Amino acid sequence: MVTHVHGAVGVGDESDGYTEAWYLPAAGGIPTGYATEGTWYDFFAGKADANYGAIWGPGYATFEYPNPDRASTNWYHDHTLGMTRLNVYAGPAGFYIIRGGPDGDSAVLDSRVGTPAVLPGPAPKENDKFPSNKTYYEIPIAIQDRSFNTDGSLFYPASRVFFDDIAGDYIPDGEFSPIWNPEFFGNMMMVNGNTWPFQTVEQRRYRFRFLNGCQSRFLILDFNDIPGVEVWAIGNEGGFLAAKLNLTDDNGNRLLMGLAERADLIVDFTNVAVGDYVLGNVGPDEPFGGGVPDEDFPVADPASTGQIMVFRVVPAVASDPTTPPEFLVLPPAVPLPAETVTRPLALIEMAGHGIDASGNTVEGPVEALLGTVEEGVWTERKWVEPVTETPAVGETEVWEFYNTTGDAHPMHVHEVAFEVVNRQDILVDEDDQEVLLVDGSVTSPEPWETGFKDTVTAYPGQVTRVRAQFNNPGQFVWHCHIVEHEDNEMMRPFRVGPVQPGQPGQPT
Repeated sequence: MVTHVHGAVGVGDESDGYTEAWYLPAAGGIPTGYATEGTWYDFFAGKADANYGAIWGPGYATFEYPNPDRASTNWYHDHTLGMTRLNVYAGPAGFYIIRGGPDGDSAVLDSRVGTPAVLPGPAPKENDKFPSNKTYYEIPIAIQDRSFNTDGSLFYPASRVFFDDIAGDYIPDGEFSPIWNPEFFGNMMMVNGNTWPFQTVEQRRYRFRFLNGCQSRFLILDFNDIPGVEVWAIGNEGGFLAAKLNLTDDNGNRLLMGLAERADLIVDFTNVAVGDYVLGNVGPDEPFGGGVPDEDFPVADPASTGQIMVFRVVPAVASDPTTPPEFLVLPPAVPLPAETVTRPLALIEMAGHGIDASGNTVEGPVEALLGTVEEGVWTERKWVEPVTETPAVGETEVWEFYNTTGDAHPMHVHEVAFEVVNRQDILVDEDDQEVLLVDGSVTSPEPWETGFKDTVTAYPGQVTRVRAQFNNPGQFVWHCHIVEHEDNEMMRPFRVGPVQPGQPGQPT
Protein backbone atom coordinates (compact mmCIF):
# COMPACT_ATOMS: atom_id res chain seq x y z
CA MET A 1 0.00 0.00 0.00
CA VAL A 2 0.84 3.69 -0.03
CA THR A 3 -1.14 6.04 2.19
CA HIS A 4 -2.81 9.19 0.87
CA VAL A 5 -4.19 11.83 3.22
CA HIS A 6 -7.17 12.93 1.16
CA GLY A 7 -7.46 16.71 1.28
CA ALA A 8 -3.90 17.42 2.43
CA VAL A 9 -2.62 20.73 1.05
CA GLY A 10 1.03 21.70 0.79
CA VAL A 11 2.33 18.17 1.29
CA GLY A 12 5.44 17.10 -0.59
CA ASP A 13 4.86 14.70 -3.45
CA GLU A 14 6.91 12.05 -1.62
CA SER A 15 4.30 12.12 1.18
CA ASP A 16 1.14 12.42 -0.92
CA GLY A 17 0.57 8.73 -1.54
CA TYR A 18 1.63 8.80 -5.17
CA THR A 19 0.12 5.67 -6.65
CA GLU A 20 3.37 4.28 -8.09
CA ALA A 21 5.23 4.62 -4.76
CA TRP A 22 3.59 1.53 -3.21
CA TYR A 23 5.53 -0.96 -1.14
CA LEU A 24 4.96 -4.51 0.10
CA PRO A 25 5.12 -5.62 3.74
CA ALA A 26 8.51 -6.77 5.02
CA ALA A 27 7.71 -10.34 4.05
CA GLY A 28 9.64 -13.50 3.33
CA GLY A 29 9.12 -15.94 0.52
CA ILE A 30 8.73 -13.37 -2.26
CA PRO A 31 9.83 -15.07 -5.50
CA THR A 32 12.95 -13.83 -7.21
CA GLY A 33 12.22 -11.20 -9.83
CA TYR A 34 9.09 -9.81 -8.12
CA ALA A 35 9.11 -6.13 -7.24
CA THR A 36 8.71 -5.13 -3.61
CA GLU A 37 8.26 -1.40 -4.28
CA GLY A 38 6.70 0.72 -7.00
CA THR A 39 8.71 2.62 -9.59
CA TRP A 40 8.64 5.90 -7.64
CA TYR A 41 9.47 4.45 -4.19
CA ASP A 42 13.25 4.89 -4.33
CA PHE A 43 13.04 8.41 -5.76
CA PHE A 44 10.64 9.52 -3.03
CA ALA A 45 12.68 7.74 -0.35
CA GLY A 46 15.62 9.91 -1.38
CA LYS A 47 13.48 13.05 -1.12
CA ALA A 48 12.21 12.06 2.33
CA ASP A 49 15.77 11.59 3.55
CA ALA A 50 16.92 14.89 2.06
CA ASN A 51 13.90 16.97 3.10
CA TYR A 52 13.13 15.76 6.62
CA GLY A 53 15.64 13.08 7.51
CA ALA A 54 13.34 10.07 7.26
CA ILE A 55 14.89 6.75 6.24
CA TRP A 56 12.52 4.34 4.53
CA GLY A 57 13.01 0.59 4.64
CA PRO A 58 11.40 -2.76 3.84
CA GLY A 59 7.68 -2.54 4.55
CA TYR A 60 7.50 1.07 5.69
CA ALA A 61 7.76 4.72 4.72
CA THR A 62 7.58 7.92 6.79
CA PHE A 63 5.60 10.86 5.45
CA GLU A 64 5.47 14.48 6.61
CA TYR A 65 2.35 16.69 6.67
CA PRO A 66 2.84 20.45 7.21
CA ASN A 67 -0.94 21.06 7.62
CA PRO A 68 -1.24 24.63 6.31
CA ASP A 69 -4.86 23.89 5.38
CA ARG A 70 -7.87 25.65 6.76
CA ALA A 71 -9.34 23.71 9.66
CA SER A 72 -11.06 20.87 7.83
CA THR A 73 -12.29 17.28 7.79
CA ASN A 74 -9.76 15.22 5.88
CA TRP A 75 -9.35 11.45 5.74
CA TYR A 76 -6.74 8.90 4.75
CA HIS A 77 -6.79 5.72 2.70
CA ASP A 78 -4.65 3.56 0.47
CA HIS A 79 -3.74 4.74 -3.04
CA THR A 80 -1.90 1.78 -4.58
CA LEU A 81 -1.89 1.58 -8.36
CA GLY A 82 -4.53 -0.84 -9.61
CA MET A 83 -5.72 -2.10 -6.22
CA THR A 84 -6.97 0.94 -4.34
CA ARG A 85 -10.49 -0.46 -4.51
CA LEU A 86 -9.41 -3.68 -2.77
CA ASN A 87 -7.27 -2.10 -0.06
CA VAL A 88 -9.84 0.55 0.83
CA TYR A 89 -12.57 -2.10 0.86
CA ALA A 90 -10.51 -4.17 3.31
CA GLY A 91 -10.67 -1.38 5.86
CA PRO A 92 -7.66 0.96 6.06
CA ALA A 93 -9.40 4.35 6.07
CA GLY A 94 -9.92 6.95 8.76
CA PHE A 95 -10.41 10.60 9.62
CA TYR A 96 -7.62 13.19 9.69
CA ILE A 97 -9.16 16.29 11.24
CA ILE A 98 -7.25 19.58 11.19
CA ARG A 99 -8.16 22.11 13.90
CA GLY A 100 -7.19 25.64 14.83
CA GLY A 101 -5.71 28.39 12.72
CA PRO A 102 -7.41 31.59 11.57
CA ASP A 103 -10.32 29.64 10.06
CA GLY A 104 -10.85 27.24 12.96
CA ASP A 105 -13.71 26.86 15.42
CA SER A 106 -12.67 29.94 17.42
CA ALA A 107 -13.23 32.07 14.29
CA VAL A 108 -16.95 31.17 14.24
CA LEU A 109 -18.87 34.01 15.88
CA ASP A 110 -22.20 34.34 17.66
CA SER A 111 -24.04 37.13 15.82
CA ARG A 112 -25.95 38.10 18.96
CA VAL A 113 -22.86 39.17 20.89
CA GLY A 114 -19.99 39.20 18.36
CA THR A 115 -17.87 36.80 20.42
CA PRO A 116 -16.77 33.26 19.53
CA ALA A 117 -19.67 30.88 19.18
CA VAL A 118 -19.94 27.64 21.13
CA LEU A 119 -19.99 24.63 18.80
CA PRO A 120 -21.00 21.15 19.99
CA GLY A 121 -18.17 19.21 21.62
CA PRO A 122 -16.04 17.52 22.83
CA ALA A 123 -14.91 15.25 20.01
CA PRO A 124 -12.93 12.02 20.31
CA LYS A 125 -9.22 12.68 20.55
CA GLU A 126 -5.94 10.88 20.97
CA ASN A 127 -5.44 9.01 24.26
CA ASP A 128 -9.14 9.02 25.17
CA LYS A 129 -10.09 5.96 27.18
CA PHE A 130 -11.84 3.10 25.42
CA PRO A 131 -14.62 2.50 26.21
CA SER A 132 -14.96 6.24 26.63
CA ASN A 133 -15.49 7.87 29.99
CA LYS A 134 -16.95 11.03 28.43
CA THR A 135 -19.93 11.96 26.28
CA TYR A 136 -19.11 13.17 22.79
CA TYR A 137 -21.20 15.84 21.08
CA GLU A 138 -18.95 16.13 18.00
CA ILE A 139 -18.74 12.77 16.24
CA PRO A 140 -17.06 11.72 12.96
CA ILE A 141 -19.27 9.38 10.91
CA ALA A 142 -17.67 7.39 8.07
CA ILE A 143 -20.31 5.77 5.83
CA GLN A 144 -19.28 2.79 3.69
CA ASP A 145 -21.13 0.05 1.82
CA ARG A 146 -20.00 -3.54 2.14
CA SER A 147 -21.21 -7.08 1.49
CA PHE A 148 -20.50 -10.18 3.52
CA ASN A 149 -20.26 -13.90 3.06
CA THR A 150 -22.33 -16.13 5.30
CA ASP A 151 -19.34 -16.67 7.61
CA GLY A 152 -19.04 -12.92 8.19
CA SER A 153 -16.01 -12.36 5.96
CA LEU A 154 -16.02 -9.54 3.44
CA PHE A 155 -17.40 -10.34 -0.01
CA TYR A 156 -15.97 -8.64 -3.08
CA PRO A 157 -16.56 -10.03 -6.59
CA ALA A 158 -13.66 -11.97 -8.06
CA SER A 159 -15.05 -12.02 -11.60
CA ARG A 160 -16.38 -9.53 -14.14
CA VAL A 161 -19.43 -11.78 -14.49
CA PHE A 162 -20.76 -10.32 -11.23
CA PHE A 163 -21.38 -6.90 -12.77
CA ASP A 164 -22.92 -7.56 -16.17
CA ASP A 165 -22.51 -11.29 -16.99
CA ILE A 166 -19.59 -10.66 -19.37
CA ALA A 167 -17.62 -13.92 -19.38
CA GLY A 168 -15.25 -13.10 -22.28
CA ASP A 169 -13.35 -12.44 -24.27
CA TYR A 170 -10.89 -11.50 -21.58
CA ILE A 171 -7.47 -9.93 -21.98
CA PRO A 172 -5.27 -10.89 -23.84
CA ASP A 173 -7.75 -12.38 -26.34
CA GLY A 174 -10.42 -9.69 -25.84
CA GLU A 175 -10.93 -6.24 -24.38
CA PHE A 176 -12.29 -7.03 -20.93
CA SER A 177 -10.45 -7.53 -17.67
CA PRO A 178 -11.58 -10.77 -16.02
CA ILE A 179 -11.58 -9.25 -12.52
CA TRP A 180 -12.46 -5.55 -12.90
CA ASN A 181 -16.05 -4.59 -12.11
CA PRO A 182 -16.98 -1.11 -13.41
CA GLU A 183 -18.72 -0.32 -10.10
CA PHE A 184 -19.48 -2.15 -6.89
CA PHE A 185 -22.50 -1.56 -4.65
CA GLY A 186 -22.50 -3.39 -1.32
CA ASN A 187 -25.83 -4.52 0.09
CA MET A 188 -25.06 -3.40 3.65
CA MET A 189 -24.35 0.07 5.06
CA MET A 190 -21.64 0.49 7.67
CA VAL A 191 -20.81 3.43 9.94
CA ASN A 192 -17.37 3.61 11.56
CA GLY A 193 -16.90 -0.10 10.84
CA ASN A 194 -20.24 -1.26 12.29
CA THR A 195 -23.18 -2.91 10.54
CA TRP A 196 -26.70 -1.90 11.63
CA PRO A 197 -25.14 1.00 13.57
CA PHE A 198 -26.83 3.21 16.14
CA GLN A 199 -25.84 6.33 18.06
CA THR A 200 -27.48 7.42 21.30
CA VAL A 201 -28.09 11.18 21.27
CA GLU A 202 -29.63 13.55 23.77
CA GLN A 203 -32.33 16.12 23.00
CA ARG A 204 -29.76 18.78 22.15
CA ARG A 205 -27.42 19.84 19.33
CA TYR A 206 -24.67 17.64 17.91
CA ARG A 207 -21.93 18.21 15.35
CA PHE A 208 -21.48 15.32 12.92
CA ARG A 209 -18.63 15.15 10.39
CA PHE A 210 -19.93 12.85 7.66
CA LEU A 211 -17.74 11.09 5.09
CA ASN A 212 -18.97 9.20 2.03
CA GLY A 213 -16.37 6.42 2.06
CA CYS A 214 -18.32 4.09 -0.23
CA GLN A 215 -16.86 2.30 -3.24
CA SER A 216 -19.14 3.64 -6.02
CA ARG A 217 -22.27 4.80 -4.21
CA PHE A 218 -23.51 8.39 -4.16
CA LEU A 219 -25.42 9.08 -0.96
CA ILE A 220 -28.37 11.36 -0.36
CA LEU A 221 -28.65 11.71 3.41
CA ASP A 222 -32.33 11.91 4.37
CA PHE A 223 -33.38 13.23 7.81
CA ASN A 224 -37.11 13.23 7.02
CA ASP A 225 -37.90 10.22 9.21
CA ILE A 226 -36.72 12.15 12.29
CA PRO A 227 -39.72 14.42 13.09
CA GLY A 228 -38.71 17.69 14.74
CA VAL A 229 -35.03 17.52 13.76
CA GLU A 230 -33.29 20.59 12.35
CA VAL A 231 -30.12 20.20 10.28
CA TRP A 232 -27.61 22.87 9.30
CA ALA A 233 -24.58 22.49 7.01
CA ILE A 234 -21.58 24.54 8.15
CA GLY A 235 -18.65 22.92 6.34
CA ASN A 236 -17.37 20.61 3.61
CA GLU A 237 -13.97 19.22 2.61
CA GLY A 238 -12.17 22.55 2.66
CA GLY A 239 -13.45 23.78 6.02
CA PHE A 240 -16.32 26.11 6.80
CA LEU A 241 -18.75 27.07 4.04
CA ALA A 242 -19.04 30.63 2.79
CA ALA A 243 -22.40 30.74 4.61
CA LYS A 244 -24.34 28.30 6.77
CA LEU A 245 -27.22 26.42 5.14
CA ASN A 246 -30.44 25.29 6.78
CA LEU A 247 -30.92 21.90 5.12
CA THR A 248 -34.28 21.38 6.82
CA ASP A 249 -35.91 24.56 5.52
CA ASP A 250 -33.97 25.08 2.30
CA ASN A 251 -33.08 21.61 1.00
CA GLY A 252 -35.87 19.28 2.03
CA ASN A 253 -33.89 17.83 4.97
CA ARG A 254 -31.55 16.08 2.52
CA LEU A 255 -27.94 16.35 1.41
CA LEU A 256 -26.21 14.83 -1.64
CA MET A 257 -22.74 13.44 -0.93
CA GLY A 258 -20.51 12.21 -3.73
CA LEU A 259 -17.74 9.70 -3.16
CA ALA A 260 -15.04 11.08 -0.79
CA GLU A 261 -17.02 14.24 -0.02
CA ARG A 262 -17.37 15.36 3.59
CA ALA A 263 -20.12 17.33 5.32
CA ASP A 264 -19.83 19.19 8.61
CA LEU A 265 -23.38 19.33 10.01
CA ILE A 266 -25.09 20.67 13.13
CA VAL A 267 -28.00 18.35 13.90
CA ASP A 268 -30.46 19.63 16.52
CA PHE A 269 -32.48 16.91 18.31
CA THR A 270 -33.97 19.35 20.87
CA ASN A 271 -37.50 19.01 19.52
CA VAL A 272 -37.30 15.32 18.62
CA ALA A 273 -39.37 13.05 20.86
CA VAL A 274 -37.59 10.32 22.79
CA GLY A 275 -37.33 7.19 20.61
CA ASP A 276 -35.43 5.50 17.76
CA TYR A 277 -35.20 7.15 14.32
CA VAL A 278 -33.52 6.12 11.06
CA LEU A 279 -31.18 8.37 9.12
CA GLY A 280 -32.07 7.36 5.59
CA ASN A 281 -30.35 7.27 2.22
CA VAL A 282 -32.37 8.02 -0.90
CA GLY A 283 -29.46 7.76 -3.31
CA PRO A 284 -29.60 4.90 -5.84
CA ASP A 285 -28.29 1.32 -5.61
CA GLU A 286 -26.71 1.89 -9.02
CA PRO A 287 -24.59 4.48 -10.86
CA PHE A 288 -25.81 8.03 -10.24
CA GLY A 289 -26.48 10.54 -12.97
CA GLY A 290 -28.19 13.32 -11.04
CA GLY A 291 -31.87 14.05 -10.76
CA VAL A 292 -34.64 13.67 -8.19
CA PRO A 293 -35.08 10.53 -6.06
CA ASP A 294 -38.06 8.37 -7.05
CA GLU A 295 -38.52 10.45 -10.20
CA ASP A 296 -35.24 10.13 -12.09
CA PHE A 297 -33.96 7.00 -10.37
CA PRO A 298 -35.16 4.36 -7.88
CA VAL A 299 -33.96 5.02 -4.35
CA ALA A 300 -31.88 2.60 -2.28
CA ASP A 301 -33.52 -0.49 -0.80
CA PRO A 302 -35.45 0.85 2.23
CA ALA A 303 -34.80 -2.41 4.12
CA SER A 304 -31.01 -2.26 3.80
CA THR A 305 -28.96 0.35 1.92
CA GLY A 306 -31.70 2.93 2.43
CA GLN A 307 -30.90 2.88 6.16
CA ILE A 308 -27.62 4.46 7.22
CA MET A 309 -27.98 4.38 11.00
CA VAL A 310 -30.38 4.73 13.93
CA PHE A 311 -30.38 7.69 16.30
CA ARG A 312 -31.63 6.67 19.74
CA VAL A 313 -32.91 9.92 21.22
CA VAL A 314 -32.89 10.21 25.02
CA PRO A 315 -33.61 13.16 27.35
CA ALA A 316 -30.88 15.78 27.70
CA VAL A 317 -28.83 15.46 30.89
CA ALA A 318 -28.19 19.22 31.12
CA SER A 319 -29.00 22.45 29.33
CA ASP A 320 -27.43 22.87 25.88
CA PRO A 321 -24.64 25.51 26.03
CA THR A 322 -24.07 25.63 22.25
CA THR A 323 -24.95 28.52 19.96
CA PRO A 324 -28.14 27.99 17.93
CA PRO A 325 -27.05 27.54 14.29
CA GLU A 326 -29.14 30.48 13.04
CA PHE A 327 -26.78 32.79 14.97
CA LEU A 328 -23.51 31.32 13.65
CA VAL A 329 -21.28 33.59 11.57
CA LEU A 330 -18.72 31.52 9.68
CA PRO A 331 -15.22 32.84 8.91
CA PRO A 332 -14.93 34.21 5.37
CA ALA A 333 -13.06 32.16 2.77
CA VAL A 334 -10.44 34.32 1.04
CA PRO A 335 -11.00 33.90 -2.72
CA LEU A 336 -8.21 32.59 -4.92
CA PRO A 337 -6.56 34.90 -7.47
CA ALA A 338 -8.01 35.08 -10.97
CA GLU A 339 -6.94 32.23 -13.21
CA THR A 340 -4.25 32.63 -15.85
CA VAL A 341 -4.80 29.24 -17.50
CA THR A 342 -7.95 27.25 -18.34
CA ARG A 343 -7.53 23.50 -18.95
CA PRO A 344 -10.33 21.63 -20.75
CA LEU A 345 -10.30 17.99 -19.63
CA ALA A 346 -12.47 15.03 -20.56
CA LEU A 347 -14.16 12.24 -18.60
CA ILE A 348 -14.61 9.25 -20.89
CA GLU A 349 -15.97 5.72 -20.80
CA MET A 350 -14.92 3.12 -23.35
CA ALA A 351 -17.42 0.35 -24.10
CA GLY A 352 -17.05 -2.93 -25.93
CA HIS A 353 -18.86 -6.13 -26.79
CA GLY A 354 -18.28 -9.39 -25.00
CA ILE A 355 -20.18 -12.60 -24.47
CA ASP A 356 -21.97 -14.14 -21.50
CA ALA A 357 -21.70 -17.75 -20.34
CA SER A 358 -24.20 -18.81 -23.02
CA GLY A 359 -22.32 -17.10 -25.83
CA ASN A 360 -24.77 -14.23 -26.19
CA THR A 361 -23.38 -10.80 -27.08
CA VAL A 362 -23.23 -8.37 -24.16
CA GLU A 363 -22.17 -4.71 -24.24
CA GLY A 364 -20.37 -3.23 -21.27
CA PRO A 365 -17.66 -0.82 -20.10
CA VAL A 366 -14.07 -1.74 -20.92
CA GLU A 367 -12.44 1.05 -18.94
CA ALA A 368 -13.03 4.58 -17.67
CA LEU A 369 -10.60 7.21 -18.92
CA LEU A 370 -9.51 10.80 -18.57
CA GLY A 371 -8.34 12.98 -21.42
CA THR A 372 -7.72 16.41 -22.84
CA VAL A 373 -9.99 18.61 -24.94
CA GLU A 374 -8.72 20.83 -27.73
CA GLU A 375 -11.09 22.95 -29.81
CA GLY A 376 -13.97 20.81 -28.61
CA VAL A 377 -12.40 17.46 -29.56
CA TRP A 378 -11.39 15.08 -26.81
CA THR A 379 -8.41 12.71 -26.76
CA GLU A 380 -8.12 9.75 -24.39
CA ARG A 381 -5.03 9.69 -22.18
CA LYS A 382 -3.90 6.61 -20.28
CA TRP A 383 -1.95 6.57 -17.04
CA VAL A 384 1.32 5.59 -18.73
CA GLU A 385 1.25 8.44 -21.25
CA PRO A 386 3.31 11.62 -20.69
CA VAL A 387 1.99 14.22 -18.27
CA THR A 388 -0.27 16.77 -19.99
CA GLU A 389 -1.30 18.92 -16.97
CA THR A 390 1.72 21.00 -15.90
CA PRO A 391 0.80 24.10 -13.85
CA ALA A 392 3.62 26.49 -12.99
CA VAL A 393 4.40 26.96 -9.30
CA GLY A 394 2.07 29.61 -7.88
CA GLU A 395 -0.21 29.64 -10.91
CA THR A 396 -3.99 29.72 -10.59
CA GLU A 397 -5.88 27.63 -13.13
CA VAL A 398 -9.44 26.67 -13.94
CA TRP A 399 -9.87 23.00 -14.74
CA GLU A 400 -12.91 22.10 -16.83
CA PHE A 401 -14.23 18.55 -16.50
CA TYR A 402 -16.24 17.73 -19.65
CA ASN A 403 -18.29 14.66 -18.72
CA THR A 404 -18.98 12.71 -21.92
CA THR A 405 -20.25 9.62 -20.03
CA GLY A 406 -23.72 8.67 -18.84
CA ASP A 407 -22.90 8.82 -15.11
CA ALA A 408 -21.76 11.37 -12.54
CA HIS A 409 -18.11 11.23 -11.45
CA PRO A 410 -16.66 12.62 -8.19
CA MET A 411 -13.46 14.30 -9.35
CA HIS A 412 -10.59 14.67 -6.88
CA VAL A 413 -7.43 16.73 -7.42
CA HIS A 414 -4.54 16.02 -5.05
CA GLU A 415 -2.49 18.72 -3.33
CA VAL A 416 -4.99 21.59 -3.68
CA ALA A 417 -8.22 22.89 -2.23
CA PHE A 418 -10.27 24.37 -5.06
CA GLU A 419 -13.28 26.60 -5.58
CA VAL A 420 -16.24 25.30 -7.55
CA VAL A 421 -16.80 27.93 -10.26
CA ASN A 422 -19.90 26.78 -12.15
CA ARG A 423 -21.44 24.12 -14.38
CA GLN A 424 -22.66 24.36 -17.97
CA ASP A 425 -24.58 22.01 -20.24
CA ILE A 426 -22.77 20.42 -23.17
CA LEU A 427 -23.76 18.46 -26.26
CA VAL A 428 -21.76 15.26 -26.73
CA ASP A 429 -21.01 13.79 -30.17
CA GLU A 430 -19.56 10.34 -29.45
CA ASP A 431 -18.86 9.54 -33.09
CA ASP A 432 -16.58 12.53 -33.63
CA GLN A 433 -15.51 12.77 -29.94
CA GLU A 434 -16.67 16.36 -29.78
CA VAL A 435 -18.26 18.48 -27.07
CA LEU A 436 -20.20 21.71 -27.66
CA LEU A 437 -21.15 24.23 -24.97
CA VAL A 438 -24.84 25.11 -24.63
CA ASP A 439 -25.30 28.88 -24.31
CA GLY A 440 -27.36 30.20 -21.43
CA SER A 441 -27.07 27.06 -19.34
CA VAL A 442 -24.49 28.10 -16.73
CA THR A 443 -25.43 27.28 -13.12
CA SER A 444 -23.76 28.36 -9.88
CA PRO A 445 -22.33 25.95 -7.30
CA GLU A 446 -24.74 24.40 -4.83
CA PRO A 447 -24.87 26.16 -1.44
CA TRP A 448 -23.02 23.24 0.18
CA GLU A 449 -20.24 23.55 -2.42
CA THR A 450 -19.11 27.05 -1.40
CA GLY A 451 -15.79 27.84 0.25
CA PHE A 452 -13.15 25.28 -0.71
CA LYS A 453 -13.37 21.63 -1.73
CA ASP A 454 -11.13 18.82 -2.95
CA THR A 455 -13.81 16.67 -4.63
CA VAL A 456 -16.60 17.80 -6.94
CA THR A 457 -19.44 15.97 -8.66
CA ALA A 458 -19.18 16.23 -12.45
CA TYR A 459 -22.60 15.44 -13.93
CA PRO A 460 -23.19 13.78 -17.30
CA GLY A 461 -23.86 16.19 -20.13
CA GLN A 462 -22.15 19.05 -18.34
CA VAL A 463 -18.78 20.72 -17.93
CA THR A 464 -17.89 21.34 -14.29
CA ARG A 465 -15.33 24.07 -13.59
CA VAL A 466 -13.06 24.42 -10.55
CA ARG A 467 -10.38 27.00 -9.71
CA ALA A 468 -7.16 26.01 -7.91
CA GLN A 469 -3.80 27.53 -7.09
CA PHE A 470 -0.80 25.19 -7.44
CA ASN A 471 1.83 26.33 -4.94
CA ASN A 472 3.85 23.20 -4.23
CA PRO A 473 6.15 21.66 -6.87
CA GLY A 474 6.08 17.96 -7.52
CA GLN A 475 4.28 15.03 -9.15
CA PHE A 476 0.68 14.38 -8.05
CA VAL A 477 -2.50 12.80 -9.44
CA TRP A 478 -6.10 13.68 -10.28
CA HIS A 479 -8.81 11.08 -10.70
CA CYS A 480 -12.39 9.95 -10.29
CA HIS A 481 -13.06 8.79 -6.73
CA ILE A 482 -15.28 5.91 -7.72
CA VAL A 483 -12.46 3.60 -6.71
CA GLU A 484 -13.34 0.99 -9.32
CA HIS A 485 -12.89 3.75 -11.93
CA GLU A 486 -9.57 5.07 -10.66
CA ASP A 487 -8.23 1.50 -10.65
CA ASN A 488 -8.91 1.12 -14.37
CA GLU A 489 -7.48 4.19 -16.09
CA MET A 490 -9.63 7.04 -14.70
CA MET A 491 -6.55 8.59 -13.10
CA ARG A 492 -3.78 10.77 -14.49
CA PRO A 493 -0.57 12.27 -13.12
CA PHE A 494 -0.02 16.02 -13.08
CA ARG A 495 3.17 17.92 -12.38
CA VAL A 496 3.55 21.30 -10.70
CA GLY A 497 6.71 23.05 -11.86
CA PRO A 498 9.58 21.57 -13.86
CA VAL A 499 10.64 17.94 -14.15
CA GLN A 500 12.61 16.94 -11.05
CA PRO A 501 16.20 15.77 -11.56
CA GLY A 502 16.33 12.00 -11.35
CA GLN A 503 12.59 11.41 -11.32
CA PRO A 504 11.44 8.13 -12.90
CA GLY A 505 10.80 8.07 -16.61
CA GLN A 506 13.46 10.61 -17.52
CA PRO A 507 16.59 9.92 -19.63
CA THR A 508 19.63 9.06 -17.54
